[in-house]
Formats: sequence, structure tokens, C-alpha cells
Amino acid sequence: MALTAAWLCLGATPLRAAVLWCSLVLLATCVVLLGVAVVRGGGSTRDDTYRWAVRIASTTPDRGGGAVPSRLGGTRWMSARLAGVMVAVPAMLALWVTLAVVDTRGTGTSAVLAEAGAVIEQHPIVKIENEVADSAHSTADATADFTVLLPSSTGEGVPVRFEATTNFRREVGSQLYVAHVPEHPELGAIGDDQRGEVERQLAGRAVQVGDSWTIGGFWALATLGPLGYWWKNESPRRPKRTVGPGWKALRVSVTGSCKHIDAPPPGSPEAADEKKRRENTRTLRCLVLEGRGRQVPFHSQMAGEVAGAVLSGAEGWLLWHPQESRGRDVLAELVGDDGWQLPGAVPVQVAEQVEEAGVMEPARPDPDRRIRTLDLGSGWLVTASVPVVVGSAVALGCLAALLLVPDGGAWRVWTAVAGVLAPPVGFTAQAMARTDHGDGDGASPENSGG
Repeated sequence: MALTAAWLCLGATPLRAAVLWCSLVLLATCVVLLGVAVVRGGGSTRDDTYRWAVRIASTTPDRGGGAVPSRLGGTRWMSARLAGVMVAVPAMLALWVTLAVVDTRGTGTSAVLAEAGAVIEQHPIVKIENEVADSAHSTADATADFTVLLPSSTGEGVPVRFEATTNFRREVGSQLYVAHVPEHPELGAIGDDQRGEVERQLAGRAVQVGDSWTIGGFWALATLGPLGYWWKNESPRRPKRTVGPGWKALRVSVTGSCKHIDAPPPGSPEAADEKKRRENTRTLRCLVLEGRGRQVPFHSQMAGEVAGAVLSGAEGWLLWHPQESRGRDVLAELVGDDGWQLPGAVPVQVAEQVEEAGVMEPARPDPDRRIRTLDLGSGWLVTASVPVVVGSAVALGCLAALLLVPDGGAWRVWTAVAGVLAPPVGFTAQAMARTDHGDGDGASPENSGG
């Protein structure tokens, strides 16, 4: 996707062609991988992929009474995958919208002129035909066929016509920037009321350099802000850590799942009035952990109901350090006796209540205990089904058409719309099919990372 976005600003060079084909090959490879996953047993439910992930992460299956590990794993790949999804989706939308609205008019003529060494000069308009304006106002944008007189080897002016879109309606006698080859009017011309637009067409760029910065700014505003908030407050990121003094442990078993409502405590600034209380109340999809008569909600990057069904009955240790918090959560680890480690968090209020109840005990780590990080979203690829593959293939075809077909027209907008809608339609069809079969955990795009 980054390669294709770079293509928008590159000129008509071998580098642009290489970037274009690399982008299409990468996207085609993704569609092929989805197709292969479907053929080789694709369409798996999230229950299946969660069970598979548990089997893969279990280093000591069927062993009861596991000890507390002295070393906890990190979440580098999981965090990178989820962040990648948050960046790639808006980038894809921005690219498709840009390709839909770019003006590619005159691509063939501009390439010939650039090859022949065209110059850009101002020439007066001698004739205007087929004008279509956005409104009757004189300052409205207008598209028309303009005719100018170009010099020739005989010294006489040769009329040359080209189509252009100007920032406001033009009159005969007004000036346009025109690119042409001196003394070779037979090669044609391109023109516009902005010199930068003429330079763009000669260079073969999809958008002007200045416009690309504007597009990039809007993309950053819509992407990097939410990504930064998620990374700071909700991402599963954490490094590898050593369990030492100060860590707390609670022997627990997984009894199912729930929706935990985390509301600010009465008297806090977040609960000063009903409006603030609603704004600071969140609903979390959690595993229910039970230990020593206490129930602890544990949330992570997972589909809560499915994880509760798959992990129900599992026993292990709930570990956290009281000083390792992020926002309104205490970072916690659920370590199963089978040897897997599920990164997650416990709401601060719940953690404080559990510690006040005195049911936690100091962790006694065993340096010989080995565990592996449980990434419940690692099997997302095999959840693809035929509708998802078809939707992805349609999207790829639409993108290829927008990139490879140089002429303009309303078809570009409709093609971009089809490309944007095809994947969600595929996911929706997959979810509906699974619901009809009594399987309500369809792999929606927002949960594909786990």
C-alpha cells in the first residue's frame, strides 16, 4: 500500500512502473493467500482458530498445578499486526478516493510532449467549446475545450484544441498555461490555468506534489491520532519481563465470559455529574476468572464470548504488578497450567478491591517454568471464506483498473465505490452464513486481529 501511494506522486519514470507493478503483485499475493487458505480448509470459525492458538501456545499440555514462571513473554508481533491493520485500512481508503478523483486527462498527449521536450508558455484563448460549469456564477469551476494558436515553422499560428478544467469560467482572450513543442504543433498541446497542473501532466504524476502533501496530512489526521490513542491506552504492547519482588499472584480458573461495566467511583472527578459518568463508563468483553471466592474480569484483544467458551475450565495463575498500569487498567497476565500466557488487563478498581480482600499472594517464580505467548488472533487468515476472497478479488480488480486505465470519467468514482464496498460485503455475507448455521462468531474486519 505504501508503494502504491508513492506511485501517485512519481513521474512517468521506470521507477513509477516498478512501484506500480510491485504494488499490484503484493495485493494479488494477499488475495492468492486468502484463496489458498480457503481451499486448504478455510472458512474456519473463530472457535476453531482460538482452539488452534491454544494448542500451539501450550508448552506443557495436560499438566496440572503449573508453577509461576520467572520470565514473561512480550507482545511485539501482536502489537505490530494490530497497529498495521489500523494504518492499512484508512490508507487503502485514502488511496482509492484519490485514484477515483484524480484528473488523468491528456495522459497520452502529455507523454508525447514530454518525450519531445515540451515547453510551457502562456497563450491566449481564441475559442471555447463544450463548456460545462459547476454553476452559472463566473467564479465556478468549468471544464471546456479550449483552442489556442501555436507557432509553427512557417510563422503562422496553428489552432490546437485541448480539454482543461479551470478554477473559474474563462473568456476568449484570457491566458492559459500551455505545454507544446515549439514549431511542432502537430504533436498537440495540453493546458490549464495553473502552471503546476500542466507540470503534473507532463511529469505523468497522478496528483500535484502540493496536493499529495494535503492528502497525506488528512490521512495522518485520520490515522495517526487514533493510532496514538490506541497505542497509549488500549494496545496489548509490553516487553518481556521478569517476575520479581512486588508481583502478585492468584490461583484462578476460567469460568466463562461476561460484559464488565467499568464505571468511575462515586465522588471522583469523572463522576461529577451524569454526563461525565456516562462518558467515562466503558463496557469490556472479559473472561471471568474465579479464585479464592473472588471473580475477576480479565480483558484482552479477543472476542470475549468465544475465548470464554474455548478457555472455560482452564486453570492457572493471574499475575500482575500493582505499579504496572496503563490508563484505567492494571496490566495482567493469565498463565495457564498448559504453558500459555495470555496478555491482558484488569480494571484498576477491581485490582484494588482484590488486593484489599487479601486473596493475592506474593509470586514465587520458578526459573525452570517455560511458557509461550497465546495470540488468539494469530489464526485470522484461515477464517476467510469464499465471499471474503471474492470481495478481496473485486477490490484488487478495481484498484488495478484505477491504476492502469489512464482516461477519466464518472466510471472512476463508481469503480472506487465498488472497490471500497466489496470487502465489507464479503465479510457481511460470511457472518450471515455462519449465523444461519448457528455460529455467531463471524470474522468481521474489526476483530480479524484477535
